[in-house]
Amino acid sequence: MRSQLFILLFVALLLIGCSAREEAKPTPTPTPVPTPPYSTPVSTPATETPSQTPTTYSETPSPTPPQPYPTPTPLVFGIKYRVTVLKVVDGDTIDVRFENGEIERVRMLGIDTPETSAERNKPNEYDGITNLSCLEYWGIQAKNFAKTELEGKQAYIEFDSEAGLRGYYGRLLAYVYVDSKDFTAELVKQGYARVYEEGECRKEAEYLKYQQQAFNEKRGLWSCLISTSTTPTAVVIKTVHYDACGDKSDSKCLNDEYVVLENRGGSINMQGWSLSDEANHRYTFPYFILEQGNAVVIHTGYGTDSQTDLYWGSGKPIWNNDHDTAYLFDSTGKLV
Repeated sequence: MRSQLFILLFVALLLIGCSAREEAKPTPTPTPVPTPPYSTPVSTPATETPSQTPTTYSETPSPTPPQPYPTPTPLVFGIKYRVTVLKVVDGDTIDVRFENGEIERVRMLGIDTPETSAERNKPNEYDGITNLSCLEYWGIQAKNFAKTELEGKQAYIEFDSEAGLRGYYGRLLAYVYVDSKDFTAELVKQGYARVYEEGECRKEAEYLKYQQQAFNEKRGLWSCLISTSTTPTAVVIKTVHYDACGDKSDSKCLNDEYVVLENRGGSINMQGWSLSDEANHRYTFPYFILEQGNAVVIHTGYGTDSQTDLYWGSGKPIWNNDHDTAYLFDSTGKLV
């Protein structure tokens, strides 16, 4: 009986040990089923799902090198462009605005007007003229003429292929037309300008003909070649208007007190001549050409000199109403 129990106990222990070893035994890994070659992930890059939108990044543009400012007007030779004259700089130079708003400085082509100050003019630049004060006077007259005819008005400008589009200082070179006439030529005709023969332009021969006519007649700046000497009797005192404004005080209307001179000879440069009264109040003439047959009025007060009127610049009356005498002296100081 005791041996049977021992045998049963031994068998039970054997069964327990076998069960423990089976639990500790690792579970074998199943062999994977091979997939077809086209689905092998090793050689095929991952493909994004179509529903996903790839992220894009904008590249920073490369900096553009600075470019010269383009001229908005396509300037072409031989075409007349309509412009507005904004400013007259001097007799031959103007500032203009094109119809598209572009503003340019224009140097009139083929001509040269005198400078408006004596020291900026040069002796013999105008065919032997050495009187620089005379050239200054005509430089101012040329500027005033251009202001009257051009400033604030519409004009046309035309370029010349022989001269080029721009000059040394970057200004446009152009003929200027106003009221259907060549204003550039008009400056030469009236003696406000010489022909600029140092440059090139197709109208040079035409302008030289106008210059010769002005030179022969001593118009404008060409009168600077006229000698100041003349016969003593060529210029005479025609009138002395002593009593200004009648019953009013003369000091209230000084420019109504005046002397009238008349030229009965050839053209005369009055520069250096003088006019005085009995008390030796003296007026000295600036550069002024008194043409043959013309008269000039010398007013006592202030004003702007012109070809017909000169102004003494006195702040009080000169000529006595009851009695006075006017004396005229030429440039040598000789009584006329």
